[in-house]
Amino acid sequence: MTDMANDLAHLTLDLCRIPSETGNEKRIADEVEARCRAAGGGEVHRIGNSVIHVPAPPEAGCGVELPTVALVGHLDTVRCAEDQRYEITEDRVYGCGASDMKAGVAVMLALLERRRELHTARPVWIFYDREEGPYVENGLEPVLESGMLPKLDLAFVLEPTDEALQLGCMGVLNARVTVRGRRAHSARPWQGENALYRAIPLLERLNARERRAVQRGELVFYEVTTATQVATVNSPNVVPDAVEFNLNCRFAPGRSIEDAVTELHALVAGDAEIEVRDAAPAGEVYSGHPLLTPWRERERLDVEPKQAWTDVARLTQRGIPAVNYGPGETAQAHQADEWCSIASLERNYRALRNFFTSATERALGTG
Repeated sequence: MTDMANDLAHLTLDLCRIPSETGNEKRIADEVEARCRAAGGGEVHRIGNSVIHVPAPPEAGCGVELPTVALVGHLDTVRCAEDQRYEITEDRVYGCGASDMKAGVAVMLALLERRRELHTARPVWIFYDREEGPYVENGLEPVLESGMLPKLDLAFVLEPTDEALQLGCMGVLNARVTVRGRRAHSARPWQGENALYRAIPLLERLNARERRAVQRGELVFYEVTTATQVATVNSPNVVPDAVEFNLNCRFAPGRSIEDAVTELHALVAGDAEIEVRDAAPAGEVYSGHPLLTPWRERERLDVEPKQAWTDVARLTQRGIPAVNYGPGETAQAHQADEWCSIASLERNYRALRNFFTSATERALGTG
């Protein structure tokens, strides 16, 4: 293991050991803020439990206009599994949020600590809270609205990407779907109408519904609708008069939230009541961005669609070109006994460091 890989692994483990379930990010935000202030060389702003580091602008009259590129990562995790390990093995870091996304935060901090080696004018670091919660409570929105950020030419969201460059992201919609019946005593069920049984045709339609491929350029996204929760509110000896499902709908870039809602109503086809609880737009695909293409080719990065939602959507909705590129394994996100490969940590760090160096060279006309 190289010295850099060792440093990144231990930093990731240290971050994993700081509990930061959504809504409980103060302690990790304090740690990140302290590291940002220790790095110096710019302004540090605290917005709730989000932290941003904005380096000083280039000196007037230097004659060089360099791109401003943000590194973006969320500090929170989902609720940790009870049997989660916290250790470093030969090739992995185990810890809650190791892949999603304490590894990405570790890479961001490592680049910040070595910012003088980057030879670039204005990288911007954005650490934010509440990504794993409802869209409307997401901590990145107050950061973007704060007026404390310079104009961004590009943003990297350091979600786990399996060492590939992942473009765009799926939109997501959660809806409460309620099937009604008629209440009765369970000893005389014929006097009622069981809402659970009335829901079977809808569930069968959902079960038979195959994923739908949607092509955007050379990328293929898969749209799916999945029942993820079910509940009744009744005593064990009562025929339920209502059953509620949460339907989770994923829709591809190029489609709107309104499109997804219309399709959901057509799928339910009057068999249930629908209440949209939370919705987030899909992220735009930036496949040919001039700052990305030469770097991606030099790094020999595979390009894939992001078959999930990330804050690439929030950034691209504001006209900020953004892509997903971070350490960690997508299959490990939200898993019990979560881990991140050390190889992906080092690979991601070195590729992003190379990006900032080559971005400077291109701006100077020397690359």
